[in-house]
Amino acid sequence: METRDDRGDAAKDEDTAAKGEDAAAKDERAPVASWWDVLRDCFFTFDRRTLGFTRILLGFFLIGDLFRRTWAWTDMFADTGVLPNHVNLWRPQGSGNFSLVNAFSTSGELWVLWAVVLATYVCLLIGWKTKLMQVLSLVFVTSMNGRVLLIENGGYVVHNLLLLWTCFLPMGDRFSVDALLASLKRSRERTADDLNDRSTLDDPAKPDQHVTLIGPVLLIQISAIYFFNVVHKTGPAWKNGTAVHFVLYVDRMVTPIVADLRDYAPSWMILFMTRMVLAFEAAIPVCLLSPLGRAWARRLALVMMNVLHIGFGATFVLGPFAWALCVFSTLLIGREDWEIAARTMRRLHRARVVLFDPRSPGALFACRVLKRMDRFGLLAFEESTAAARALSARRPDGALVTGAEALADMIAALPLGPAVAWALRLPVVGGAVTAAMDASQRRGLGRALGLRVPERSEVAPPPAPIRVAGRRALAALRELAVIAMFVGAVNQAAVELWVIKNRWKVPHPEPIRVLSQKLRFLQGWFMFSPNPVMDDGTLVVDAVTVDGRHINPFTGEPPNFDLLNAKSFGYSQIWCDYFARIKLPGNSAYRDAMKEYMYRYPERTGRPEDAIVSGEVYWVKDWNPRWGSTQSYGEERERLFSFYNPKARARAHTGAPAQPGKAAE
Repeated sequence: METRDDRGDAAKDEDTAAKGEDAAAKDERAPVASWWDVLRDCFFTFDRRTLGFTRILLGFFLIGDLFRRTWAWTDMFADTGVLPNHVNLWRPQGSGNFSLVNAFSTSGELWVLWAVVLATYVCLLIGWKTKLMQVLSLVFVTSMNGRVLLIENGGYVVHNLLLLWTCFLPMGDRFSVDALLASLKRSRERTADDLNDRSTLDDPAKPDQHVTLIGPVLLIQISAIYFFNVVHKTGPAWKNGTAVHFVLYVDRMVTPIVADLRDYAPSWMILFMTRMVLAFEAAIPVCLLSPLGRAWARRLALVMMNVLHIGFGATFVLGPFAWALCVFSTLLIGREDWEIAARTMRRLHRARVVLFDPRSPGALFACRVLKRMDRFGLLAFEESTAAARALSARRPDGALVTGAEALADMIAALPLGPAVAWALRLPVVGGAVTAAMDASQRRGLGRALGLRVPERSEVAPPPAPIRVAGRRALAALRELAVIAMFVGAVNQAAVELWVIKNRWKVPHPEPIRVLSQKLRFLQGWFMFSPNPVMDDGTLVVDAVTVDGRHINPFTGEPPNFDLLNAKSFGYSQIWCDYFARIKLPGNSAYRDAMKEYMYRYPERTGRPEDAIVSGEVYWVKDWNPRWGSTQSYGEERERLFSFYNPKARARAHTGAPAQPGKAAE
């Protein structure tokens, strides 16, 4: 006999089957993704959260690069430096490249410029007036990189391109002051219900997914950097796996810690690292351009790029090259990655109920800001007029906390908040913050700052049609500009890359040349190609002071000609490349400026006895150790030129001064 339970189970089975059939029918009716949908999602789409995150890293990178330049700021850019403005203007190094820095000559002017550049980078970091700061950063970076081409390398070109291509992206739509201010203006909350409504958090006209032509352009640009770098590595040292060995012994480039450790690197590690470099450079373009397994392919490319360039950056002084490409790599973070990050970082035990006094403008404003920063939705808001303090928090167990402890709980619920919240729980810091919160409540700081409780809750209406049309027109112009710059980049690559120009003669029309070369958006990708650097060398100046001492004015020490036993010269990238370029015959026109810089050595030291009377400039080089050896060999010395300072000679002591070239070797 069929029981009631049996009949119930049968009915459930029938319901389940019916639901399954309905689901299957819905799946059959679901639209199939078109080729455009696939291409759009794979190549044309950025997540605005990714752009905001990249902007933050870009800001830190630019600030770090500015401080990297600081130690040689006036040495490179001032009229008292190695290449004064008038020399640069009358004997231009490039084909008419533009540099705003040419307008600043004196040390005082340049330090004012330095402060303006730093302020611009900080504004870009926090996302205030983001688009303006992106454009200004592009101008400043290309101007600094183009001012002294004697120190330009592939890293400066990547630096320029990073600023160029990101200028076309809306990097201030997430995680920025601009986004916060726009959201506060768009939605004016008054009550707890308003604060708990997250539907107006982001601009509906700016969804997370941003579709643009710069997507495939960026993927092609990054792919080209790696593809042509690996294609040009055709030398025997790359083929037999010994290339890294020779590069590690270039003392003008390696960092001191690498110089101390390189002798202990086993042969198998050198062979492995050489093969790894080639494999990564070959695999990255495939991962970037493959529509198959897009999410995992991009993750793999991101990991390979960072492993490669963090290694480069820690091993060599390459300027901005390694770190610029690390910033580039963050543009590969996709929607799926943000979803994983949110699930991983969201912790329910950090959920809090924020109690606020709706009569307090300061407390209400703090809640409005917290709502916009609470991307995990862990904060709920509740009005409370009975509490002693205008702002407090209730924990899941019902415990009520106030002051710095409450603020720490609220911040800990935000993305990356725990990294900051712990400081508020320190006794000294917490006590000071609690006292400051109490004082601001007593004195009505919110009202004093112009904060007001709105008369009513309101949400801004949608923008007028004319404004929407204007935005679309600007977007169309932006996409056209992307196409124009991409055409210039492709043409520049065709006339610059060895594998192309050695086979075909590609025309270089003047308008397109200007697009690429005016601000140094070059495309020559052949680092350590076709073979790595097999020799090492540096500039050594043997100068004689008025009191007969031998000194190298670039180091402040006696000239050292012993390269065979060198363990990293400890140069920055700036001086490393300057020495390597000034020795070339094609740059001999800039040696008079170098002499004047050396004559001003006592101005930099503040010691009149350091005045230089005469000297000789040498290029000293040796050959990197053979495979299986750690000892350099074949030291050579080439005298580039001599110099005599008539002003210092007139002040020299009576008697014949010491002759250059007699320093201890």
